[in-house]
Amino acid sequence: MKFDTLKLISDLVKFESISADSSRASEVRKCAEFLKAKFSEFGFETSLFETSGHPILMAKRDCKSGSPKMRVLCYGHYDVQPVDPVDKWETPPFEPVVKNGKIWGRGTADNKGPTSCVIGGLMNFLSKNPDAPIDVAFMLEGEEEIGSPSMTDFIKEHSDFISGYDFVMLSDTSSASLDQLVVTIGLRGTGSFDAVFKGANTDVHSGMFGGAIYNPIQAMAEVCASLHTPDGLINIDGFYDGLATLSDWERAEIKKSPFSEDEIKRHLGLKELYCQPGHTPAEALRVLPTVEFVGIGGGYQGEDSKSVIPSECFCKISCRTVPPQSTREAVEKVKAAMRARTPRQISVEFIDYDSCGDPYFVDPKARPTDAKSAALSAAFSKMEDCVEKVFGKKPIFLREGASIPLMSQIKKITGLDCLMLGLFTPQDNLHAPNEGFYIEMVDKAVKYYEMFFEELVRPQ
Repeated sequence: MKFDTLKLISDLVKFESISADSSRASEVRKCAEFLKAKFSEFGFETSLFETSGHPILMAKRDCKSGSPKMRVLCYGHYDVQPVDPVDKWETPPFEPVVKNGKIWGRGTADNKGPTSCVIGGLMNFLSKNPDAPIDVAFMLEGEEEIGSPSMTDFIKEHSDFISGYDFVMLSDTSSASLDQLVVTIGLRGTGSFDAVFKGANTDVHSGMFGGAIYNPIQAMAEVCASLHTPDGLINIDGFYDGLATLSDWERAEIKKSPFSEDEIKRHLGLKELYCQPGHTPAEALRVLPTVEFVGIGGGYQGEDSKSVIPSECFCKISCRTVPPQSTREAVEKVKAAMRARTPRQISVEFIDYDSCGDPYFVDPKARPTDAKSAALSAAFSKMEDCVEKVFGKKPIFLREGASIPLMSQIKKITGLDCLMLGLFTPQDNLHAPNEGFYIEMVDKAVKYYEMFFEELVRPQ
């Protein structure tokens, strides 16, 4: 009998496992305990590892022969984003509803649905091949949506175990559409901080003091505007040092994406896109670093006018990095430029955030140099063939503009690379109200993973 993947998704969605909300900590734990019990039912050896935050589930199943042909570690997360604004949801966020070709609810697309598809495909494969020469493990965390703060220490502590696998596999990235899947080969790094600009020690009357003191808002606007050139490039010495030229085969893959410039403009209601010299917008959002202003505040915010020069103001900055950049070094270059460009009458201070991660890239075209890279190369090839057979088209190999900092940490600590097949689409409303996951994607993804595991162990 086929594994009921849709039921597993439905069961998981019912847990209000919002990692960012401390009042939901018990729900996060209940979800982890539910998964632990499920994997035990499946015949896996399971453990919940405690952290200073939410628990990490490890579940492993070794082949009976003790001589695996392949060892695969599957990663995913069972925590979800907050549901605000609740009044925008058309169905209750934690009551799974199947209608209009989708299953609706928080976590259906990110990441409970895709992870369930991996489980469903594997269970169908194992039911037909109980003695298959493959070792499989799952590493499921409950803090991905808050930057995976506990995972680095966990990976370091269990690096010997993790590095014993051939590669990591996950489905927590996006694809272009239901029939055009994307294999993600790169992720941008991410680092964020606040910049606080301070002038006088108190707010002052703009008529009494205007023209005699430097307004912090003016200083902040001048400094922020200086960080980019008019054509959108980052105006900071050394920020682009060491960046590799985009290869011809990657440019060709990007051109295959149906999410074209016209589609981006239509989707976002824009007349024009930024066009940084040397790259199309579609290339820039995947392979170039960014410095973005994601929040700003200062001065009077209420109704009507108030004639006051504020004593301080702030902006929030998010940096995305690409290989071979170090995110922390890139962030420090931005801070140094801001310090140097802040007028002497104004002081600037910075507030850092813990969520900082480096970029990641794996070359699917690389020539194997050892047993693990040979296993990875074979897996990429089998992935491409299985996607084409199930979804009707070859996948596109693309870097993604978003970040999963954990992937670079796994690579640095254990040496393992990642196979990332996107299952959610731009229409699935990740992190937003009315998150949903296509039933057609569930069915095809389960079929794909069943076939993929079969191909991994098929005699050559």
